Amino acid sequence: MITYLKRENQQFIHENTDSDEVKWIIVESPARDEIDQLISTYHLPSDYVTSVLDENEKARSEGNWHDISERAALILIQFPKASVSPSGYMQLNTYPLSVIRTKENKIITITDQSTDFIEKVKMNGLQDSELSVHSTLLFRLLWEISKSFNGFLSKVIAEIGHLEGELKIATENSQLYQMMDIQKSLVYFESALSENINVVKRLYDDRESPDSYDHLPHLHDILVEMKQGLTTTSIQLKLVDQISNTFSSIVSNNLNIVMKILTSLTIVLTIPTIIGGVYGMNIKLPFANREDAFLWIFLITSFLCGAVIYFLKKRNLL
Repeated sequence: MITYLKRENQQFIHENTDSDEVKWIIVESPARDEIDQLISTYHLPSDYVTSVLDENEKARSEGNWHDISERAALILIQFPKASVSPSGYMQLNTYPLSVIRTKENKIITITDQSTDFIEKVKMNGLQDSELSVHSTLLFRLLWEISKSFNGFLSKVIAEIGHLEGELKIATENSQLYQMMDIQKSLVYFESALSENINVVKRLYDDRESPDSYDHLPHLHDILVEMKQGLTTTSIQLKLVDQISNTFSSIVSNNLNIVMKILTSLTIVLTIPTIIGGVYGMNIKLPFANREDAFLWIFLITSFLCGAVIYFLKKRNLL
């Protein structure tokens, strides 16, 4: 689907078709004919448009964002999105977003996923800035993406805290499945943020003019936010590894406790089984001729079982 937007009074307004006033073209889950239309209309390299169809595409930049005299410029960045894993828990994945500046000085954003941050920028518009519209829009998108990473990381930290509270009662595999999903999400985040930071650093070298440094404060804020997310991701990944090992140890220890109790109970129950087996033999045995033989055998058996239970508890075996 292709959406055409023009800018009017700091806000974006929908247009039915492309025109000279259109500044931003939003493309979501493009069909084959829409891809061909974009490539032919704006003279774009095919990989600029098709890259987002590959979920494993890595962040990169091509061309000079501020100098499109030779060809269109591409900024491909990774953004996060939540989904439900096969085990039923929240899992965070990263997907590519292409931001293209065409020779007609239009901005084209292409994704294969629906995104909240694009809708947010579209609804709130752009504030007046000393930068050009295409740079202002790019930096706003990068800022919203960096905030998305940190927002999802806050949810991951909350989940990790909840799992830590379940350490004492961890007897099932469900916590381990959830921990696996968290680890997977953090690995994706660490890789995506590292590559995003490299792309943003390269933008430091691109200037609209040799003496222009107006873009640096904006990029600095974006880099600080992304580096904060990367640092948080690395720390949480280490903590999750430790918690995962602790979970495994606790589950294994709880299993050992259960097996210890069952083994001890088996020993205790073996006593009446042995005595019953002995008195089942057809030979002369003590108490065999007494009328209260069963009572005495019962009392002796109970005493022996109680003594064994006391001994096992004394040795912390039961």
